[in-house]
Formats: sequence, structure tokens, C-alpha cells
Amino acid sequence: MSALASMIVEFNLIDHSYKQIQLDDLEVDFHKKNKIYWVHVDLNQQDVFKKISEKLQFPDHVIDLCKLKDTRFTLLDTSESLTIRIQSVQSTELQLKKEIIYESLVIHLTPYYCLTFAKSPLPALTSFVEGYSKALKYARTPCFILFVILDNVINNYSDILYEYELIVDKIDLRIRKTSKNIYNDVMHTKKKVMKAERHAATVRDILMRISGRKIMVISEQCRISLCNLFDHSQMIVGEAIAIREILNGILDQIDNTLMHKMSESMQLLTAFAAIFLPLTLIAGIYGMNFRWMPELEWKYGYFSALGLMLICGCILYFIFKKKEWF
Repeated sequence: MSALASMIVEFNLIDHSYKQIQLDDLEVDFHKKNKIYWVHVDLNQQDVFKKISEKLQFPDHVIDLCKLKDTRFTLLDTSESLTIRIQSVQSTELQLKKEIIYESLVIHLTPYYCLTFAKSPLPALTSFVEGYSKALKYARTPCFILFVILDNVINNYSDILYEYELIVDKIDLRIRKTSKNIYNDVMHTKKKVMKAERHAATVRDILMRISGRKIMVISEQCRISLCNLFDHSQMIVGEAIAIREILNGILDQIDNTLMHKMSESMQLLTAFAAIFLPLTLIAGIYGMNFRWMPELEWKYGYFSALGLMLICGCILYFIFKKKEWF
């Protein structure tokens, strides 16, 4: 998706117009509040990153965040800017083996522009490119860029969780229709849902922190919108928790089924052991080589011993059969 390479969009808040401009034409006039900018930097284009950082004089913490490789979320606010780092989904469709690929998204907000940094064309950013013309009529400050992008991030998590809901429904049907053990598949799905829940929860926590207190670069109107977005993120996290609980229930069901099958196997083995126990006892008694054993010289002793063993075995078999152990 080359359409989301490094790009700059200039918004005019008076006539609600916008245009894409080149890097060389970017001149931020800090005395004109009617013009704001969205600057997206593809971190794979290091030369562009260097030019924009020199032109806009990025703070050191922004440059450091763009270089970090870990997945921890970050929130830094000063009197002149707000910087956050979150995990956004790289695709709203599940990849091979039901995997979700996450990508770090850095957003730096000032009173005059909003910067975004990513290594790939995230759906949250491509959706912003497709929809900022409609959202511009509500814009008063660069906060609208932050709000729309975070809203897209939350919606992407909602789409992913919907995919997992469909997977859970299929798992439930598989359990009812097949006797195969799908414990590993359920555990794999649960781990992925937990990871999505964890990343969605970090976005929720950031929304709670930036909407629950006054930050200089966030207007009151935007703060109210972010509060509503926080409620939405809370619902998304609750949905992830609900899916995880359903998967826990499926795992418990699988465990109970395995325990039931094991109990049936042990019951069958116990029944056979009980049947052969008296037979072994009889064989052991008559296998002793004592001199004075009356049955040893009896003409029908051998056949009587076999008959006794057969009768004992049949009686025990019918007893266990009546108890439905077979």
C-alpha cells in the first residue's frame, strides 16, 4: 500500500479544506491557528524521517520512541505536546494459524500538527486517510486527528474480536460433532485473545489517562469525545474478556470429557480385573504342589476346576453387565 508512505496533509479550519503537500513546502506558521497538519512518517524511510525531524525539530523522546523495539505502551505529556505509543493491528484479517500481527504506532500531538510514525500501512491510518475529509468539518484543533486515529484503532480491535467470536462458534460446533481432542487449538486461540485483550486494555488505559485530566494540547471538546471513546474501548475489553471466559468454559468442557473417558476406561479395566481375580485365585490354589490335595487324584478334578473358573467368570460378567460397566 504505497498510498501510505510518508505524507503530509494541510488542513484549513476556516473553509474546511485540505490538501496534500510536499515535504519541501511544509512551513508551519505558529501564528496562524487556522492551519493544522497531519504528518505521517514511514519509519522504513529513514531519509524522510531525518528531514522531517530536522524541519519540525522533534523532541528527543519522540526519536527514542520510534527506535524502540519493545511493545510497551508509553504516554508522555508536556505543556506543549502529547506523545503516546500503542500497539495497533497490522491487518483486520487473521493471518496463518489465526495469528494477529501487531505494529507499534507513535502519535505526537502539538497545537499545530499531529505526527504519526509506523513501519507499515496500519488499517487505523489508512482508514484515517480515507475518512478525514468527513471528519474535518468537526475539527477545531489537531486533536481531531488524534481522536479519529484512536477511534480507528479501537474499531480494528473490535473487528479482530469479531473474527475470534466466529472462531469460538466453530470450535463449539467441532466439539459437538467430533470426538477429536482440540485442546491445543482452543489454548492457542485463548492465548491470542488474551494478547488482543492486553493491547486493547493499554489503549483503554491511555484514553482514561488523557481524558480524565486536563492536558494543554487537548481541547475540552476533544476531551469529552475521548471520554466517549474510552467508554467504547471499555466495551471492547469487556468483549475480549467475555470471549476468554467462553474459551475457559470450552477448556473445562474438554477436561470434563477427558476425565469422563478416563473414568470409563478405568471402570472397564476394573471390571476385567475383578473378573480375572477369582480365576487367578483358583488357578493359584490348584497350582500348589502339596502332596495331600484330594482334587489332584480325582478323575474330574481338572474339568471341575475349569468349570468353577468359568462359572465365577460368567457370574461376575453378568453382574458388571447389569451395572452397565460394559
